[in-house]
Formats: sequence, C-alpha cells, structure tokens
Amino acid sequence: MQQKDLPGKAAIAIRQDGTRCLGSDESSGWIWVAGRVLASHLLSIIDVKKLHILELGSGTGWLALTLAQEGAIVTATERPGALQLLTRNVYGHLDRITNESNVMSVEVEECKWEDDIRVPGDFDLIIGTDLLYIVESYVPLLNTLILHNCKRCLLTWEERIPKEEATFLALATAAGFTFEAPIHIATNEVTNNRIWYLDMSFGSQ
Repeated sequence: MQQKDLPGKAAIAIRQDGTRCLGSDESSGWIWVAGRVLASHLLSIIDVKKLHILELGSGTGWLALTLAQEGAIVTATERPGALQLLTRNVYGHLDRITNESNVMSVEVEECKWEDDIRVPGDFDLIIGTDLLYIVESYVPLLNTLILHNCKRCLLTWEERIPKEEATFLALATAAGFTFEAPIHIATNEVTNNRIWYLDMSFGSQ
C-alpha cells in the first residue's frame, strides 16, 4: 500500500499490484509517471470542480481519486481483468473518508474498447495516461473516444515506441480529431524517457 497525494491535499492510499490478469496486463497495477504529470498539469490549467470526466484505463484509480478530490465528477474505467484492483482502491478510499466533510464523486465502470459499448453519462472531458504502448489498441481507443462524444481529450504517455506513437497521431487525424503537436511536458528521471502531452477534440467541437 502506498500513499500518493498532491501538495496540500490529504493522502490517497492506493494498493499497487503488478499481477498479470486475464484480459489485462500488469501495467494497470501501478501509478505511472505520466499519470502524475497529467494530474499536475490538468489541475494547473482547468478548474475541474463539477466537471464530468471519463478516464480510460484508470489502473489503480489514483488519478480519478485525485481529480475527484478537487471536485470533479469522475467515471473511472478499466478492462475486466483490471477492474478488481480499481474497484477496491476507489471504493475503499471512498469508504475511508465517509465521515469527512468533503464528498468525492467517483464511479467505476467496465470499458472494453473493442466492444463499442458506451459508458453511461455525458462527459465534459476524457483523459488517459500511458494508453499508447500497444499498437493494436489505437483504433479501438479512437473509436471509444468517438463513441463517447469526445468534446476534449487529454492524454499523456511515456515515450516507448516513438514510431508507433506517431502512427497514433496520424490515425487520430484521419479519424477526424484535431490537435496541436504533442508537447514534451516532462521526463521520467528513472528511464530518461520523455513524457508527452496531447490535447485533442473530435470533429467541429
């Protein structure tokens, strides 16, 4: 169990578990640098209070809880194999703060990008971190964003397969997404890999 929090905020206790589960890999069990980078940047540019946010690939739930702590109304999603850890972390944390005055709003939903099944709700913002490490997921990811009426999507990822990641940008453009060039927003001090940030929307929105 590790406690991860932003300066000036109560700690969010998160269980990390890198066990490989059926239908998911071990990547969903850890808090990654790209997630912490997105949290810091997002909270510095947007007032998330009462903003309805859909997070794809929520993993441990740390980012969803961090944004909910700031007043966002968050739906955290994962594939079936990673859903147990996400559910345990999110609802476990919410149970621990039931006696506190600040109410946090986080729901957990299953979301398999290949299924074309919409997560309930209307969302102002869709977010995701480290979603680009499997090339085969690029088209399902873009289809999922379109399915959820993507008004605005913020992504961060650690550079691991740069040529393939460039392919994602080309696919996004072909699918009708608009965006400026990704920004090198940070560097992972352990791996020395660059962390990229992308702000995009779909169609004319």
